[in-house]
Amino acid sequence: MMERKEFEAKCEKLTPKQLKVLKLFLQGNPEAKIAKCIEVNNSSSVRHHISNICELFGFQNEPGEHLRQRDELIPLFAKYKPDLVSDKLKENYGIFPDNPQKVKFYYVERDCESKCYDKILEDGALIRIKAPQKMGKTLLVDRILDRASQAGYKTALLSFEEADSEVLGDYRKLLQWLCVTLGDLLELDNKLMEHWDDTLGGINPNVTKYLERYLFKDFAQPLVLVLEKVDLVFEQANFNVDFCRLLRAWNDAAKRKDRRGAIWRKIRLIIVHATEVYSSLDINSSPLAGVGLTVPLPDFTLEKVQQLARQYQHNCLSTEEIQQLMVMFGGYPYLVQTAFAYLQTPQSSLTKLLEISPTEQSPFINHLRELFGKLKLCPELAAVYREVVNNNKSAMLETHQIFKLESMGLVRVENNDCFPRCDLYRKYFSVRL
Repeated sequence: MMERKEFEAKCEKLTPKQLKVLKLFLQGNPEAKIAKCIEVNNSSSVRHHISNICELFGFQNEPGEHLRQRDELIPLFAKYKPDLVSDKLKENYGIFPDNPQKVKFYYVERDCESKCYDKILEDGALIRIKAPQKMGKTLLVDRILDRASQAGYKTALLSFEEADSEVLGDYRKLLQWLCVTLGDLLELDNKLMEHWDDTLGGINPNVTKYLERYLFKDFAQPLVLVLEKVDLVFEQANFNVDFCRLLRAWNDAAKRKDRRGAIWRKIRLIIVHATEVYSSLDINSSPLAGVGLTVPLPDFTLEKVQQLARQYQHNCLSTEEIQQLMVMFGGYPYLVQTAFAYLQTPQSSLTKLLEISPTEQSPFINHLRELFGKLKLCPELAAVYREVVNNNKSAMLETHQIFKLESMGLVRVENNDCFPRCDLYRKYFSVRL
């Protein structure tokens, strides 16, 4: 990491616009929100600014890497200008108050990943990655995109989290937003209104026509298109089935032997979402049922946690101590990773970690408070979860309640029964809800 004097010199070279973008980025704002704050029409300008900032500080992508250069800004500014970096980002990057240096997070490859790497090379592939928050979906997507880039594919990542609530509630606006945003990612002009024709018979045909006749028309190489936070669409009872039909239609089009089929065979689609069941949609009985490769990301097993402990050089931990750690954190990748990162800080120990984890001194406190805040916004859900964490037996919940709690990573679901995800959540929330 560069010395303070060099860091300060580079900071002085930032333009006022770059400084504003940087501050917004270090607070964890998505590109779309940053674009609004700096009064530009699309996210490509934001990406351009962040790329220039990274270049100024000496961070550049290696061949085939996907946007990882920007990640290096966070520990750098956490060290020299910590007030600019949100507590949530610091926690996510293993930066603790008593250890301002970034702790390296190691990666444990799961058995399902090799299937993803093979699938993405298939014509017209569709991969559906399903897991609650902080289970490693983003890391897996990055690794798939790296493989795709190494194979010479174009990549584009679109998150529905960047759409406004007004757009998310209106299917026409949402799909038009998708078209315009995707065009922006591909650095193509917005020609949506030139192609949109209400006499075609619906929103889905217009979107498909725009992609086929304009955005995807002249592709000489395959494109991997990632749709993240698709939960936000699946939650919309008025049109979630229509959206599933659209995705299914794109996948089916790749099987055709005509010009349309040739276009869609170049498209590899990755859909990222949290659960199988939503308030009004069960993926397993929707138009997406049986389509493509479904990749559920499981909790770490005892073997995986032991492997991770060795990577962090915690070889002194016995099997019994690893099991104690798993009781507290449940094999939840984010919690386990953060626990091992914490154990690398000075004066830390497993006994101290297990003691303080459910308290206000917890290294997970920002994560716990964020979850608590979300629950308090929905009194009904908070009451239901209070029942879950205080019940010695499993709790049977309504479908929409299961969806919310599972997507937040708060429960384990076995058939229709819900259990607290781990002892950390049981202990923390049982005295606060």
